[in-house]
Amino acid sequence: MSALDRLLVSAAVAVSPAAHRATRREQWAADVQGAAELDLSPTALAFGALTTALLHRRVGHRSTWGNTMTTVSSSVRRAPHTIPTIPVLLAVAVTVYLVGCGLLGLLQRYNGFRGAMPVFLLDAVAVTVLPAVAVGAAVLLVSGAPLRRRAIGALVVFAVGTVWLAVTTGWFNPPVHAAVWSGTVASAWLAVWLVVLRRPGWTWSLLLLPLVASVLVFPLGVGLWGVGLPYSVAAALGTAVQVVPFLVAIIGALLARRLSTDVPDRFVEHGGALVDRSA
Repeated sequence: MSALDRLLVSAAVAVSPAAHRATRREQWAADVQGAAELDLSPTALAFGALTTALLHRRVGHRSTWGNTMTTVSSSVRRAPHTIPTIPVLLAVAVTVYLVGCGLLGLLQRYNGFRGAMPVFLLDAVAVTVLPAVAVGAAVLLVSGAPLRRRAIGALVVFAVGTVWLAVTTGWFNPPVHAAVWSGTVASAWLAVWLVVLRRPGWTWSLLLLPLVASVLVFPLGVGLWGVGLPYSVAAALGTAVQVVPFLVAIIGALLARRLSTDVPDRFVEHGGALVDRSA
């Protein structure tokens, strides 16, 4: 069991009812330890244990999560999450970005005030670093790839998000035209996804899609400033349209998965739930 898996299981046990911690610690640790024998992701199952503990705080008995996992036939295809953790994380990334765009619009009335600069900085973090954290977590939880590769991929995603923050705040001005900057970030994150999952070489052509989307929406974002909209609304919408390249990157990842016939599908769910939510 890796250090990350041990940390997740320990956190799951810590938030469990006191009377059941000892039992859950033993059973969940054994479940995660034996995950590799069933070709499942230990990290995903450890995260599932934490999710179960959080969702079943008032349940007096242990969830059947471990029982189901340990009785799954080795012939069952990989199923890291019954609760679609990765899609949820990607949805969180998009939502946080759009909320940050809305906050940017509200902050425009304080534009130029020195005292408001920390709030503007926090908003810049919300539209750059926080989505990077969510995407990085999704990369970290993907199954079928070594933990080291997933961890490096997550760090690259976070690093790109940090550079994005520097560009947004004006701390760094890269030799990249503004029209393709959001597409560049989206393509970089998609590239990490393709590398971590070892998608076929032809899927690299999909990296062009976010760049094209970025170029197409850039005039729309700039044009919103000249149609008579209030300054705050134009600022919010002009930034929000830049989410399109990231949505296109998600579509590209789905296309790479569905059209890669030589790579096992790592996200097919089976009939038995890993997390029993009926309790």
